[in-house]
Amino acid sequence: MKRKKTIVAIATAVGKSGIGIVRVSGTQVLLVVKKILKVPLKERYAHYLPFLDFKNNIIDQGIVLLFLAPNSFTGEDILEFHGHGNLIVLNLLIKNILLIPHIRLAKPGEFSKRAFLNKKIDLIQAESICDVINADSEAEIHASLQSLNGYFSKCLHKIIKKLNKLSVNLEISVNFPEEIAEKKFFFKKIENQLIKIICLFHKIHTTASQGCLIHEGIKVILTGPPNVGKSSLFNRLLQRKVSIVTKISGTTRDILREKICLNTLNIELLDTAGIHDNPEKIEKIGIKFALKEIELCHYIFLVLDSQNNENFNLRYILKGIQRLKSFQKLIIIFNKIDLLSDKISLKNYPTGYTYFFISVKKNFGISKIFNYLENISNTRDEMKSIFLSRQRHIKLLKNALFFLEKGKKDWLNFFSIECLLDNIRLAKNSIFQITGKFSHEELLKKIFSKFCIGK
Repeated sequence: MKRKKTIVAIATAVGKSGIGIVRVSGTQVLLVVKKILKVPLKERYAHYLPFLDFKNNIIDQGIVLLFLAPNSFTGEDILEFHGHGNLIVLNLLIKNILLIPHIRLAKPGEFSKRAFLNKKIDLIQAESICDVINADSEAEIHASLQSLNGYFSKCLHKIIKKLNKLSVNLEISVNFPEEIAEKKFFFKKIENQLIKIICLFHKIHTTASQGCLIHEGIKVILTGPPNVGKSSLFNRLLQRKVSIVTKISGTTRDILREKICLNTLNIELLDTAGIHDNPEKIEKIGIKFALKEIELCHYIFLVLDSQNNENFNLRYILKGIQRLKSFQKLIIIFNKIDLLSDKISLKNYPTGYTYFFISVKKNFGISKIFNYLENISNTRDEMKSIFLSRQRHIKLLKNALFFLEKGKKDWLNFFSIECLLDNIRLAKNSIFQITGKFSHEELLKKIFSKFCIGK
């Protein structure tokens, strides 16, 4: 892909450091070599040279690397200046490079975008570059590198290959019906192929969902009535005082968010306003925020006061269970058990849920909650098979799976080749939107705008 404008940008973080890199990509790269370095360069060879301005004054000196098209990251000619990490020096170098015709400053993510447009990487790999840079945990880095190396893409290409093979078999049956010796055998063969593809797709969707959790972090919310010890537990889990704790009911109004890293994975803890029936005006706003966050969290830690009336607690719990989504799990925590003389009876409480009995004040039972959180985040042994994914990917995978399931249902009911071919086409289109084979310019603009300049 040819472009008139060559782009230039600083490729390292802003600030003073030992090394700063300026990257140039495009058709004018060899002219930059001639004007700024004054000597010819050997491709893929580290040259130690002075960087000169247009009056032959030395701007800086350092390592220079030349990569010629198509054997470069962007697929275009690339030149990299590895000089000193001083912003004044780097900007002075760029200022002189911009004096050369048909060169401009790069936009955010434009180097990666050109690599995508020149088919050096697909859209998944392009997004994973941004993920590697912005990763907050070891698990996220590992999973994003899996995506960058093409693991996710290979899984989707495998699906596409199988769908193409299925489509070919269906097309042959339409164009050459005499080739089908026995229709019952043919129908069963198509059904088996479809079932295998859907099973493989479910595995990819499950892995992608795990990768999405790594990317976004696991969200754990502390909710419950006022004055049950939510904020105290929040502070205890963070092992520092973040949330205000008083004996006054309704102290917490806003959503408090803090991250802890367990087993290389980020867990976001949220402390929320106490939920009850007769809140005052400001509390009402806080409760509204809390209920909205509950719908988005993976784990809901429902904190209750062990001394409170059981019937009230039961009504509250049942209400919470009815609102749960498929990806959510409710954990019931009874606090202040140090104030009880008898054990809590669970005969009126729903079965199949995890219960904890703790005293935040006496630091009793907290270690068990930590162990539970560690088990949630214990993905170290599974990391080799996990790639990073985003909500955009999950949504499109669900769309593709929907069309395949619909195609299977229609096939079993009507044996309609046309309907199945149409559903396969729609499923493939959803997958292509993930890899970027068919992508709208607006989508690309949105994705690459989140990159830093120089990538």
